[in-house]
Amino acid sequence: MSQVFGMLRNLMRSFEITLRLHSTTAIAPVLATAATVGCARRTLFTYEYESHARAKKSLLTATATTTASPGNEADNDYVPYRLEQETGTKASVLIDTLKERFRLTEAELQRIMGDDSVHRNYRSRSLTMTLDQLELEGVSKRSFVEYPWLLSLDNKRLHLKLQLIKSMNIRDINHFVPFLRLTVPRLRKLVTALNTEMKTIPQQNRVYYISESLQVSPEIVTKYLSKRLFILEMPYEMFEKNLQHMIDYNVSPINILKDLWAFRYTPRSVQVRLERAKRAKKDKIMPWMVRCPEPILQRSLKLSLDELQVLGKHSSVVEYLGHRLGFSVVETKGIMDRHPQVHTVRVTKIKEVLDYLLDEAKFTRFEIAQNPRILCHSLKTTQARVEELKSHGCRPSSLVIVCRSRREYEKFLQHWLSQVRYQQTPADP
Repeated sequence: MSQVFGMLRNLMRSFEITLRLHSTTAIAPVLATAATVGCARRTLFTYEYESHARAKKSLLTATATTTASPGNEADNDYVPYRLEQETGTKASVLIDTLKERFRLTEAELQRIMGDDSVHRNYRSRSLTMTLDQLELEGVSKRSFVEYPWLLSLDNKRLHLKLQLIKSMNIRDINHFVPFLRLTVPRLRKLVTALNTEMKTIPQQNRVYYISESLQVSPEIVTKYLSKRLFILEMPYEMFEKNLQHMIDYNVSPINILKDLWAFRYTPRSVQVRLERAKRAKKDKIMPWMVRCPEPILQRSLKLSLDELQVLGKHSSVVEYLGHRLGFSVVETKGIMDRHPQVHTVRVTKIKEVLDYLLDEAKFTRFEIAQNPRILCHSLKTTQARVEELKSHGCRPSSLVIVCRSRREYEKFLQHWLSQVRYQQTPADP
């Protein structure tokens, strides 16, 4: 039995040794193959890394060479620009660019960087690209300062807008810069309307026609017309007649541009209103007189007639006031300049205040001249205070206290009354 177990043990050992030898023989080629592949992979990785490093080094060398010598661009590797690489413009970069190109003052730079559109967009996209595009089209420093929002325009839409504006055969892109803020469909509609008049208007479009008629630069015209685009799209005959009426009645060009709503009325009604204002001897005819309600116009014309009646032979408020107070024109102007608001007071009100102070309250002309502010003060309040002080036996030595605030006036009055009571109190025996 023991012999049988011995034979089995020897058999098992032989089998185990055989298995070990077979495993070593089979695994060796596999390990060799794996080692070869690993080496190849390491070699490939090393090659890719070294190639990438060499390319990066070449790119840096090319950039440095280009910076040092801009004329040798042909000798360097060309790196194409890709729009998707744009991640915005730093504020410091934008400021340095603006300073370098336009030599802006601090106030002008603050106006640009303080604009809401610029502040909202400079982090999200490159504003220097927009600046480059607009500069290539001829947009000037003055336009960038006047309209800082130009820098925040979308580049794709901006290109289309510029093409639309240039289709009008314009003289200068800066004349039409305010229209770049319009949407593309709105701008296309406007340009189409203006281009239809190119052959009928000698100036080729209404912007230049208005500019020549009012003797105002096209930049100022478009500044106001960009907010009231109906002027450029309304019937030409109606627009032309209304403009001519306002010129004939000496309406100031800048007042016309600031109040364009008067153009929406028929030429006949515009002419009638302007004629009424002229007959009332209005020294300054304004566009609002065309569009205001009838009661307001009647009141305005009545005030003008009343002023003319008060002035009489005097040509100005200064002459009238000098005549009432007995001073020369130069002296009276100096008195009024001490409180400039007097120049804006209607002569009818000045007459009422002078009539009361000189004829009823018996103040002297010198007391009025010392405090010209009294001419701006409410006549009703002046009368009430003077009469109240008079009832308490007080005639103020200066009209200053009459013009003070309610609180200061009440404080003065209480102080006066306390003094009166103290004087009336009998002395102790």
